[in-house]
Amino acid sequence: MRVVSPGDRGPAVSDVQKRLFELGYTPPGLEAEMREAHYGESTAGAVREFQSRRGLPADGRVDENTWHELVEASYRLGDRFLYLRVPPFRGDDVRELQRYLNRLGFNAGREDGIFGRDTDRALRAFQHNVGLPVDGIAGSSTLSYLQRLRHALKDTSVAEVHEAIEDLSSRGIAGRTVVLDAGEESGSAEDAVRLAAGDLRSHGMVVVITGGPSSGIPEGQRARQANDCDADIVLCLRASGEPGARVYYFGSGDYSSPRGKRLASLVWEGLGENAAAQIAAPEARSYPMLRETRMPCVIVEYGSGVDPVTVLYPALVEAAIAYFRPGET
Repeated sequence: MRVVSPGDRGPAVSDVQKRLFELGYTPPGLEAEMREAHYGESTAGAVREFQSRRGLPADGRVDENTWHELVEASYRLGDRFLYLRVPPFRGDDVRELQRYLNRLGFNAGREDGIFGRDTDRALRAFQHNVGLPVDGIAGSSTLSYLQRLRHALKDTSVAEVHEAIEDLSSRGIAGRTVVLDAGEESGSAEDAVRLAAGDLRSHGMVVVITGGPSSGIPEGQRARQANDCDADIVLCLRASGEPGARVYYFGSGDYSSPRGKRLASLVWEGLGENAAAQIAAPEARSYPMLRETRMPCVIVEYGSGVDPVTVLYPALVEAAIAYFRPGET
């Protein structure tokens, strides 16, 4: 899709503004800009606020990822029947269903708004438990039961508890699969990925390299590549116009990945050993690579002052080894 940006006018701008308005983003001046279908500063501010809340880069432009998030944010639980299909249902209604199931003790997996196999299993387990037909469809009867149990929702997601328990389990290092994603970067970033791959292979790991300037594969498809090879962890590099480095793991709303956060913390600690670089503490984000990979995934954005070979390469290697074999680097 064509990116919708400040200064634009027309039907695409009107569609964005209408969705923002219906979602409650109504800064002063937005209605005036809506009458003219003009992407002015009020619209850009509303977009930035929406992006920030959704864990997206808050640049005030509506690219494909922001547009999909706007569409998904418009769904409310009960707007449509939900079930396992290909391509999967995606939206805030799915996220709310996952939240209900997780907080009632049925492990629906990550609350990512994507109706996958974990959500299907949890939904069927819930239906069996309350005596409903076990059809895997979140229809009116199932949703009615869920909403009647709102008082029983726990504060903690069972998915986070299960993930944290798995994170504490014994994990050998040999044979583990690591995906190193170079994004669309070239030069020293590619060198850093190749060096990291060599070191990790020397420790007995299986390494898959994705991305790079010549791959031409969108981020969502690279996430599917990681899922298809059943990777244990994914480490990604992204160039940024901002100085220093930032580390991101998956999180959206009240949910965040414990394993992703732990891996991000290990990367951050490794980066922090370079005192010359500005290293921001790990933050939860909902970028496609973080959201759509089923395993712990970390994105490192780097800018001026951070050399991929001297700073990022050793940090990635140390984090991967420490994740699978605590105490060894």
